[in-house]
Amino acid sequence: MSEQEREQERAGVLERFGPNIADVLRKARVAREAKKGEGEHVAAHQRSSSISRLDDEGGEAGARPSSPASPSRSRAGERLRPFTSVSGPSTPPASASSTRPPSRAERRIRFAELTPDDVHVYESAPPSPRRKALALPSPSASDGPTVSLGQWKPPTIPPLVAPVTYRSIDTANHDGEKVQDIEEGTPEDIRLRFFPTAPTNDPSLQWMQGNEADVDTEAESSTPTIRFDLNGNPIPARLSATLPTHLGLHHHAEGSHAGYTLEDVFLLSRSTVPAQRASMLGILAKIAHKLARTSIDSKKGIPELAGQELALRKRMLAAAVEAMSERASVGARAIELLWECTSQWDEEAIAIDCVEIFDLDRGEAIASLPLDYVLPQISTTLAVGELPRESLLQVLAVLCRLAQHSNTTAANIVSTKGLIANVLQRFLLTPIPPSNDTPKPDPTALRFLHILATSSRENATALVDPADSLLRFVITLPTASPFPISLATHLLTETLHLYAILASYGLYAHIATTAQEHLTQLNRYVSSPQCQNSQLRRAWLRILEGWIVCAHDPHRTTPSHEILWSQVVGWGWIEDILEFRARLRDTDSETWAALWSSTAAFLEGAKINGMKGGEDDRASVTAAVKDGFTNGTEKRVVDAALRGARDGLSRLSAGMRQAILPSDLPGLREIGKHASTITAAIRLFLACTLGSPKDVPDILPFPLPFAEISTIAAEITTHALWTSLYTPESIPYGHIFCRPLSTLLSSYLLLSRKTPGTSPDLWIAQAFAIVCRLFPGDDEVAQRTISDVSELITSDLLQARGWSVPDEIWDRGGMDIIVSFLTQSLRPKTDVRVGPTWPTPRSISTATTQRLPPLSALQMNDRRDQPLPLSKDWIFCPLDHLLRSGESEVFKNLPSSWNASEVEVVRVTLLFVRVSQEVLRYHQLPAFLMSREEVAFGCMKVFMLEHGQQQADSSEEVFRDSVVEHFMSALLAPFSASASAKSLKTPPPSIHTSDSIDVVAKRFLGPAVPFYQWYTDFVALYDAVSFAHPLFARLLLLPLSMRYPADYRKYLWADYHHVMRTVRVAPEDVVTGSVAEYLWPAETDAEIVAAYLRALLNGPLDGFVRLVAVHHVACRIWPDLGADGEERARKLLGAVVEQGGFDAVRDVVLYRQNREGTIMLPPTCFEQPGSWRAGRVEFAGKCGAELQERLRRLLEGSD
Repeated sequence: MSEQEREQERAGVLERFGPNIADVLRKARVAREAKKGEGEHVAAHQRSSSISRLDDEGGEAGARPSSPASPSRSRAGERLRPFTSVSGPSTPPASASSTRPPSRAERRIRFAELTPDDVHVYESAPPSPRRKALALPSPSASDGPTVSLGQWKPPTIPPLVAPVTYRSIDTANHDGEKVQDIEEGTPEDIRLRFFPTAPTNDPSLQWMQGNEADVDTEAESSTPTIRFDLNGNPIPARLSATLPTHLGLHHHAEGSHAGYTLEDVFLLSRSTVPAQRASMLGILAKIAHKLARTSIDSKKGIPELAGQELALRKRMLAAAVEAMSERASVGARAIELLWECTSQWDEEAIAIDCVEIFDLDRGEAIASLPLDYVLPQISTTLAVGELPRESLLQVLAVLCRLAQHSNTTAANIVSTKGLIANVLQRFLLTPIPPSNDTPKPDPTALRFLHILATSSRENATALVDPADSLLRFVITLPTASPFPISLATHLLTETLHLYAILASYGLYAHIATTAQEHLTQLNRYVSSPQCQNSQLRRAWLRILEGWIVCAHDPHRTTPSHEILWSQVVGWGWIEDILEFRARLRDTDSETWAALWSSTAAFLEGAKINGMKGGEDDRASVTAAVKDGFTNGTEKRVVDAALRGARDGLSRLSAGMRQAILPSDLPGLREIGKHASTITAAIRLFLACTLGSPKDVPDILPFPLPFAEISTIAAEITTHALWTSLYTPESIPYGHIFCRPLSTLLSSYLLLSRKTPGTSPDLWIAQAFAIVCRLFPGDDEVAQRTISDVSELITSDLLQARGWSVPDEIWDRGGMDIIVSFLTQSLRPKTDVRVGPTWPTPRSISTATTQRLPPLSALQMNDRRDQPLPLSKDWIFCPLDHLLRSGESEVFKNLPSSWNASEVEVVRVTLLFVRVSQEVLRYHQLPAFLMSREEVAFGCMKVFMLEHGQQQADSSEEVFRDSVVEHFMSALLAPFSASASAKSLKTPPPSIHTSDSIDVVAKRFLGPAVPFYQWYTDFVALYDAVSFAHPLFARLLLLPLSMRYPADYRKYLWADYHHVMRTVRVAPEDVVTGSVAEYLWPAETDAEIVAAYLRALLNGPLDGFVRLVAVHHVACRIWPDLGADGEERARKLLGAVVEQGGFDAVRDVVLYRQNREGTIMLPPTCFEQPGSWRAGRVEFAGKCGAELQERLRRLLEGSD
């Protein structure tokens, strides 16, 4: 045969039988030799020789392995067909002896031996491999005695033949590429080994490229998808493609990467396979737990998802709600997810009471819950009770968080059929005595009832009937309870707390009579040495205080006469309270505060119901406590509270950075605790004082450190926390921690009036300052304070201070004219009435809630339903009633004897405003003085009283009254440019947006009416009725400064340009803090610049408005003033010279102004020498020689 034929035959054999055919035949030969013996050795040798020859020649072509799916191997002992017929069918050859084997029983199936080259290890394991067996570690000493089973030795199998090295052949690719040069296990290696005839880009083999393509795609992605393991932990991208699949992280659509994307988890959380669904809900719960940390600090939790927390929280809540009705593990995991997204999301708010935390729900995640579905489902879950105890407790925590959210949500909870009963049955009304397999009562359920009761009077009324069942925790003392003593004490404490909340509405007071025998027993226990729990003692003292207040006026309770004062006296509660003193230590400051408050409540009731105004009761109490406040335990407690409050305020001032942060809460809590102690001592002092609250007593009941208390009150009043409270960075529930401070200030105000040495004007200044620190619930205190202030502002007081006030004001009634307007403005505009810190006979009948509104409802610059806290311009409120007389409740309820005119109301209001500003300024309380914008907008209201009025005579207009005009001029005087040398400094000071007049106007106008609309009406009114009134014109200019939008300047200068001729305001009379804010930056709006030019050319234009127009026109012309467009500047200059009169041309050409330093006013700004004059002459030359010559004479002649 020729060499070419031999090559063809070799290729045919290798293609037909595979590259391992030589090895197979060699092994068959060895087997036959061992079996058949010497007789067949020659024939086997001949076949072996032919095969060896084939091996030597065929190895040169680079054999490739055949596909394992279709091997072409000959059986051992078969003879190869001739090489020339490799394409034909295979037939079994005859044996060397031409005889068949004697029996088929000897024939066995034989397999090729597995070699290391036949095992391919891939980077990623197949979809579902078996878990790899791991060898156990060797025993250690801690395992104890062990018995060896021997040492493992790997099997040693001698090779049948020597290893053979094959040289590759290339039948598919003729480019010389070697298999050994390609990385083993890659798609190209697999194609060359198993599909050698397939083209490189065969579409049928694209499945082999899947893993590599996906890895490349994810690697190239700038924002790789985050994947999570079964514990909710993010899997690093570098590990996602290499983790083995036995971890259970590949059961998703894209199975090449370990871990589940959020979309995978959300999809599988709706799986119909319960185990899979429960697992995915559990993963979501763990992710939610980490996301909550991320929402607080973007560097914690899962930083990769920072900014997506709110959207994901909503989706997780939706997934939880959808699955919460399922049973077994699915329902339990859904409850866990719901718990993580509600109660645990804002962990710091779990212990927050007495405030709606609606503002915490950023993105309205909780508000998106379908409560009409969720609450009945929770009720059913609690009724059935199939879930584990842990899940049921999570349900209770979810209910607590929903009740905290808002009063509306709490009302929905109470109105859900069977929900409250199921909570009571599941968590409180457990079997007595308890068995080992029954759960014990949970005090968290009582706290849930507290939250519901504080939310509204309606909810508290609904809880009156279930409150009877809680007597089981009252009638049995902790020492005799079937529950552990700590649990029994906790349950008793929380039950008494609930009864105190009900008493704050005047509800359930009859229990003091019904359970009197058991309460007497409880009183003895609490007073005995057996009781060492301070929380239980405080709860008992507070419930006594609540019932005593209910007995002040039995007509105020619901229903009436539930408890009588005679019963309170007969039960001897005051004696029991005083006996507590012997059991208390110096460190029990909170218990001391509760004791003093309950004692003061008794003395306040004795003044109403006791003999001779409770004179004997006051004497006995004073005698009991005087020594302690003089040099005893009470004195040490008060001194420690003052010291702690002072130190706490200092630390808070040092650490606060323009916002109240979570890190400030421990300090605020500590300050609030000390403030409550001081407040209780003041309340007891006032209750023991003889005479009217307005009189200074001749004899003090017991000593108090008045100077230290005054210092603390002043520091609290002026502290920065009050302004930090309303910044966007502050926590949204910080005001609840400031409420003890406002209560202290209101109590101090009463104490200050009884303190010797307090002048009337000082007390008025204190009142105006402190009333701005009160919160909703302090309405009664605020109204009483303002009434007292009105009584003190008399003709004698003002004359003693040298203030001249027309007698006609006092002849018509003085401050009595506006007292109704002032007090009405301090009442809420809705039916919502927040209860005070201390219940009063009035509050137990009128309060509708004991919780503060969310902080967003108390923002200063919004029109609010709750008037408290007051803004500094609230004293203009009588003008608000005049402007809205048609809807004012005051005008509907004024007594028939009230007959003041509109002018008289305005006079007294302006006098009231002026007195407030003068006393605050005199006693150095600048933080409470109104700003320029607040005073200006208040004066605007006076002029706007004429809006829409038909006056027959201009003398009837209120703003023309001489007294009114005098008071307004006096109010605006401190804000005129002439009042301060700083007003001429430039650049102007930075102005906070909260100081702008449009923000101030929102308090009166509300969000629906923009200030721009108000201003257009104001300009139109000026054009119609002002007759160039100077004060009217001064207010007209306020929004024209460059820090306000151009719309205001455009409206007045362009649309009402004729009005500017009548505005004759001198620069020193402008109401501004900086003249520079009207001049810099220079105007860039072409329409407004044209309006300035038209006003100059058409004239006459005088005073400050002429300065403004000249400045902005000159700045658009002269390069030394900042002009940046030569063509436009030439046109402007040409228009001025050609159309303007001599005065206009002179002013524009000679005007010079400073960008930094001091603003120059006319005529100084027209008389400045300098090289800039030559530069202007040179610039004028670009407009023509004639114009240059005219201006040269003007510029050089004035030099």
